[in-house]
Amino acid sequence: MAENFLPDFHPIVTHEAEGTCQCLVRDKAVRVTPEERVRQRVLHWLVHEKGWPKDSVRLERSYPWVSDSARTRIRSDIELLDDGNVVVVVECKRGDVPLDERVDQQAIEYAVKARARWIWTTNGKRHGFFEKQGSQWRPVASLKPLDVFSGPPVAKLEFPATIDAAALARYWKSLGDSQFLEPGANFDACFVLAMHRVLFDIPRKLPYSYGGAHILEDRGSAWHSFTNPGGGYSTRYADFIVATQGRVEAVSIAVNRWHRGGLRLCVGFRKPNRVHHALQLDTSQCVWDKEKKSWHIYHDGRMSHVSRDILMEAVREAQAGRWIDEDGQGRARIYLGVLPDVDSAKWCNVRDLLANLVHYAIIRTNLREARKR
Repeated sequence: MAENFLPDFHPIVTHEAEGTCQCLVRDKAVRVTPEERVRQRVLHWLVHEKGWPKDSVRLERSYPWVSDSARTRIRSDIELLDDGNVVVVVECKRGDVPLDERVDQQAIEYAVKARARWIWTTNGKRHGFFEKQGSQWRPVASLKPLDVFSGPPVAKLEFPATIDAAALARYWKSLGDSQFLEPGANFDACFVLAMHRVLFDIPRKLPYSYGGAHILEDRGSAWHSFTNPGGGYSTRYADFIVATQGRVEAVSIAVNRWHRGGLRLCVGFRKPNRVHHALQLDTSQCVWDKEKKSWHIYHDGRMSHVSRDILMEAVREAQAGRWIDEDGQGRARIYLGVLPDVDSAKWCNVRDLLANLVHYAIIRTNLREARKR
């Protein structure tokens, strides 16, 4: 059973006396029942965070039921379509209804009629996922069409008062991510803690705009899975809604251990048709400033199948040429800002770095998409 990943949402009440709200998909007033509140919360997350097109969402599809005279028709709460076919059936219950076998069976009946492969059951607090495997419906840990991973509960993290082996072990255990718990693992724990403080602990004042990037919403944090050549990551990411030049994206940021050693500061995009890391920044390129107790965050400008010169030109076109710097051998690189250590990080001294990270990642993903056309 997955812990809750849905952000809070309160539907717009259209007629207080009649108890109606404006449906995000049907574009009409509907009665605000406890179950409808859960459905609108799910729709808000699907449309505004996952970017699922409204015209690929179908509500209350009616199906004939022929095997029981007491039931002539059944209606599914939400169906998600891809190329006209139902991919996921979502069964919504009010918050006090447990997700038990009766709910599972009801959802399976809808999925069978819709010929879907995936099921999502939810009461707005807890979630269950099922995948059709052969002729059976099996509970699964992830809802792959929506990149939802049933990882450990996302709880408030307690950062170590002192950075020693015992305190770090307690922190990694509370994080619940095995990649940092492997015996003999060699990585910069101080960098991870500093970035985690920025991503998971510091209160943020949003929206915030800087240099052409607009961090519009803080969506908290959740466990996500991203696949990469040579392996993949499943860890806790900080989620944001960001925009540049009118383009809005759901962005996730995390620190991961690289399978070949070292750390990667990862910025990923979660879209209905693709989930990918646009940026995997090798933290060994970053420079520790002992006097300022901070890291200077650099990226070498490399991008698969794209030359460094083309990437730099794309950066200039995005009016971010101020990032372009040179390393000690005269090669162009990208300077994204300063990451203070875990004790010094505050919103006022990390917000520009966050804005630059997401802006740079958007430039990279835009460039890749442009070269595919």
